Amino acid sequence: MVSLNDLIVENTIIPGIRNLNDLEDALKSTSPIIFLLTGSILDLEDISSRAKEAKKVLMINVDLLEGIASDRKGIEFLAKKGFCDGIISTKTNAIRAAMKENLLAIQRVFLIDSGVLRSIRDFVESSSPPDAFEILPAIAAPYFIENVHSKALIIAGGLITKKEEVDALFEKGVRGISTSAKDLWF
Repeated sequence: MVSLNDLIVENTIIPGIRNLNDLEDALKSTSPIIFLLTGSILDLEDISSRAKEAKKVLMINVDLLEGIASDRKGIEFLAKKGFCDGIISTKTNAIRAAMKENLLAIQRVFLIDSGVLRSIRDFVESSSPPDAFEILPAIAAPYFIENVHSKALIIAGGLITKKEEVDALFEKGVRGISTSAKDLWF
């Protein structure tokens, strides 16, 4: 299995596909990874095939994918069918299931208050961390880095539209940026 540390080198912009019409552009981007944030189980065979052909690592947000549950059996199905290289989820149980299936796992965190921060700290202290945390909104990622000491990669996402915002986050220790703003993909 490939490592996110090997894929997400410093200053990596990761295309976040919110509209399937953007898949072709994402496949042409320089990023070795794409995040699928839309679609249904019926789209996966084609998307997975196209991603493999383009030599892209496909990460599926299982919380947003129609037709499949983000539970243990849903994750097992994705792994057995080879429809993705990893998952993104806000659900700790889905992350643990993905890790058990040897899929890459990105824990998506909506950092809205100290309660969320406390629960993530508890998660990090009580179990193996996921491969990465994706912090939303992106402007909260530096705060997360300062307050949660994890060996997992930190990816910032949400509300990023300008190159200056990207540069500022990279300067503060973020390793990757996920965005659906196509002008930042290239």
